[in-house]
Amino acid sequence: MTCRLLAGIGILCIGSGVLNSSVFAAGFALQEHSVAGLGNAFAGGAAIAEDATTVYFNPAGLSLIEKPQLSLGMHFVAPEADFENQGTTTLGVPTQGGNSVSEEDAILPNLFYAAPLNDDLAWGIGLSAPFGLATDYEEGWVGRYIALRTELETVSVNPSLAYRVNDQLSIGFGVSYVTADATFGNAVDMGLVFLDGLDAGRIPTNAQTAAIAADVQANLGGPKYDGSSLLEGDGDGWGFNFGAIYEVSETLRFGAHYRSEVALELSGMADFEVGLLEPILGPAFPDQGGQVSVDLPASISLSVYGEVNERLALMADVTRAFWTSFESLVLEFPADSPPDVVIPENWENVNKYSVGASYRLTDRLLGRFGLAYDESPVPSDEFRSPRIPDEDRTWVTLGLSVAATESLDLHVSYLHVFLQDPTIDNASHAAGQRLVGRLSASVDLLSLGLSKRF
Repeated sequence: MTCRLLAGIGILCIGSGVLNSSVFAAGFALQEHSVAGLGNAFAGGAAIAEDATTVYFNPAGLSLIEKPQLSLGMHFVAPEADFENQGTTTLGVPTQGGNSVSEEDAILPNLFYAAPLNDDLAWGIGLSAPFGLATDYEEGWVGRYIALRTELETVSVNPSLAYRVNDQLSIGFGVSYVTADATFGNAVDMGLVFLDGLDAGRIPTNAQTAAIAADVQANLGGPKYDGSSLLEGDGDGWGFNFGAIYEVSETLRFGAHYRSEVALELSGMADFEVGLLEPILGPAFPDQGGQVSVDLPASISLSVYGEVNERLALMADVTRAFWTSFESLVLEFPADSPPDVVIPENWENVNKYSVGASYRLTDRLLGRFGLAYDESPVPSDEFRSPRIPDEDRTWVTLGLSVAATESLDLHVSYLHVFLQDPTIDNASHAAGQRLVGRLSASVDLLSLGLSKRF
């Protein structure tokens, strides 16, 4: 198995999706777990505990829920990543292919339930998508050897318990079971695989192979000798979360929340298309199983929530995500060919800073506003991939909550994400290929939800 083949497979199975970078939040995390919270950019998330979604943001907040409550949310996400080529090459020769746009809209539902057990104990359970990714580029585009189709869907089930230690302190704990389904696809330059095998002596030199090599050289950067790779798989993993809330007074409280790493083991099938060189290279590309391990990062949040007066509340949050767990991705095969693949990523730990305000417009209407700055864990242009068009971003959010009845609240929130235009100068994810260009990326999100008390 050649290094170029390995690079092609590696970027497919891992670099692609590293599951989860999404353009909704830095890295590939999804933070859309609360419609009401989105209106405040999730500021104060670990301290506010205003509805059953506190199961996700801080289970200690369950002790503040006075009646059984159900929270439902539906988030409509419209991301866009528009790539402009700025000098992509194959072995130094300009790569043929056009620019491409990925516009993979998504709908993210979630459900949370919370209820007191007695004066000191409460429980809750959540069903949501903590990580996710979807990008889809045209088959003949200039970056096809790095990324074509990438999709990751996760579902988390998160039961939790809370205990009120005293009038001021509450603590909570939960466990998470996460399942994932993933699809990763990219083109493979079989011409480069052939040249590599010829140079290494794995392919014999004769008149026929010399003629093929000359034609490959004449078509460098073109699609004539393109093949493809597609991996589909699924897996699961376990994690936990815990937190505490300290109430300084009836109008001021602080919260802290930790969510653990989740180790996912994804297994599935890898399918290859060799194209024109099938008679020579086909045996090196057998369809077979494959496995990749991905560690979803741990995070810790510190939040404050305070009511200035009967109408105005202010909140803030700092969340640190420990993305150094995504140092590299290792793709394992059960057979001897191909050997295992290691893809460097070298992501960094990053912070998200958010502030928000809620203002009671009337007895039934609550307006919300939020700002956030979300750092990207991608360390440099060299490691950035169009599968994960990630860069530092700024959130602006607006929301409105309506008390429809004494027991039913309706919520609507809107988010726009401003991204610094990500640049790519990636020669590390596919041997012989250097993808150079700029992405214009943005995200709009509209969320609808309700909270029902029983």
